[in-house]
Amino acid sequence: MNPTLLILGGGLMGRLCALALSEPGLWPKPARIRLLEKGSFNPDQELYQPSAAFAAAAMLSPLAESVLLEQDLVELGYRSMQLWQQLQQQLPDFGLQHQGALLLAHPQQQHLLLHLVSQIKTQPHYQPKWLTKTELTELEPSLATRFQHCCYLPGEGQLDNQAFLQHSLQLLQQRGVSLEAHSAVEFRGNHLWCNGQLQQADLVIDCRGLGASTELPQLRAVRGEVLRVKAPAVQLSRPVRLFHPRYALYIAPKGDGIFVVGATELESADQSGPSVRSTLELLSALYSVDPAFADAEILTVQASARPALPDNRPAISDEPGLIRVNGLYRHGYLLGPALAEQVAQLALLQLSEAKELCYG
Repeated sequence: MNPTLLILGGGLMGRLCALALSEPGLWPKPARIRLLEKGSFNPDQELYQPSAAFAAAAMLSPLAESVLLEQDLVELGYRSMQLWQQLQQQLPDFGLQHQGALLLAHPQQQHLLLHLVSQIKTQPHYQPKWLTKTELTELEPSLATRFQHCCYLPGEGQLDNQAFLQHSLQLLQQRGVSLEAHSAVEFRGNHLWCNGQLQQADLVIDCRGLGASTELPQLRAVRGEVLRVKAPAVQLSRPVRLFHPRYALYIAPKGDGIFVVGATELESADQSGPSVRSTLELLSALYSVDPAFADAEILTVQASARPALPDNRPAISDEPGLIRVNGLYRHGYLLGPALAEQVAQLALLQLSEAKELCYG
């Protein structure tokens, strides 16, 4: 019989797991895969709740994030970069870029930048490089007049997260994955219920993030606030990070004059709208990078909560019939594809062992 898989949570991790598990040829017999989402998949629908995956800048920065990540997670980040390239071949363009990134600081904060770069876990083929003013002018002319020191991180990248989220649903539908919105799930002991009905499946994969807090009480919410602006007069072609005593601002150009800007990271489960204080800080720091941002149109200001475990590391756990993946913290796009690959391997192993027990 064809195996039946239930994936709980239609956010980034749920979609990546659904893509990995629906890969053609993965199963001896095609699996029946159902992706359950408590809200809507479609941003245009009334019940859609903007998630961290939808609001994120979706930067792929294993070098920059290596300051926070252990070496094994840095390696997962580079594996994810390869998997993003493979996905780009299967989907319509979702803005995948690998043009490197820049680390900046104003003169009075130069020591912060020096300290940060000293903590980067360098890789054999990716070494931070301090740029001369001439080299910075060649890469990003608009920055060279205001910044004397800049560090270039080769291989860093980004993608258009909103385009990916849209195109991934289309590919999943083409592969026969059942997309089931407004599907509220709960565990009652060892049984899974959805909208008041008991569910049967060979394997359940729980990707609900903070929605799994009842089963994972150690989860906590880390709040982030993000601006999306339109500034046709600003000329930046790659992600930029500006270091400040209170925060590290990032600016991710998305094309057509659109920029995603963020910095805030608050230990809070508050799901209310963005704060005035954080928004003012983001805007003032943005203006200090390029005064041309003063004429930008503010498109959206969003706040979202990301799931994190006490050690800020993602975790995959499995028991018969159930795999959980959670705690991606601020590294969903950086680590998600590699984690989904691991989930798919565990799923194959579980179901093959179950079959052997059944027929052994």
